[in-house]
Amino acid sequence: MTHTESSAFERHCARLQRQPALSETDELVLAERWVNGRDREAGDRLVEAHLPLVLHLAKRLRGYAVPRDELMAEGNVGLLRALEKFELRGVRFKTYATYWIRAHMLACAQRQTSIVTAATGAMGAKFFFKLRSARAKAEAQFGTGYEGLNAYLATQFGVTEEVIRVHSARLSTSDSSLDAPLGEDGDFSALDLLACAKAGPEERMGMKEREVLVHETVQRVWQGLDARERALLTDRLMADDDDLTLSELGKRFKLSRERLRQIEQRLKERFRRALSGHDLELASMH
Repeated sequence: MTHTESSAFERHCARLQRQPALSETDELVLAERWVNGRDREAGDRLVEAHLPLVLHLAKRLRGYAVPRDELMAEGNVGLLRALEKFELRGVRFKTYATYWIRAHMLACAQRQTSIVTAATGAMGAKFFFKLRSARAKAEAQFGTGYEGLNAYLATQFGVTEEVIRVHSARLSTSDSSLDAPLGEDGDFSALDLLACAKAGPEERMGMKEREVLVHETVQRVWQGLDARERALLTDRLMADDDDLTLSELGKRFKLSRERLRQIEQRLKERFRRALSGHDLELASMH
């Protein structure tokens, strides 16, 4: 990005920060116009009103070493995707859009690492980046050569030391070309050994049914949540900086961090019970 482009981008970000927020009532009116009548003006206003949200989430993901303009570009795609798929089922458009914006940004950040991991999807990306951050903090605290580092991280994430070792190895491993020849004769490459990743009709149908079940179950539980629980779901469980988020929520609701953590654990268990009947998991909850 040239100096001129950088200045224009910073002015754009400054304008977004000054942009007044859309009230919940106005948001609902626009959402109804869009969903019920595909009113293009209403859709455009919803997108424009949530561009500051894209900027906010891009700032929260600044630790992933991806240029902010690239994150925002991906976030804008996620915002448009949210508009396309949004339905009136008791969840605010802002909440729904946050999921899609962050999902696109995390996918962008994962591609930027130039590492191919076995973990895929939102849960895999979230674990990968959280492990990278946690490992850096632990090494700064205990030292790079600390023998108990993997055990410490395994306890922190609630996984085995083997999982930590495997993913930590990927953090420091660069990609190998799939086109590179294998064996002495070089007659075939790693690409030739890959199974087709394209899902068949039955698998696509199963994925669609699973998505619908999760969506309906989460929205049903959402209806019974109070203000604190909804705030924990949107601002805590979907956030990356957990400690800061707990502190912010504690000030808002005048509760201690420990009390909020207890409420959070009950909230997670509530979603797990609701989803267990369909043999499903909510991947975004860590």
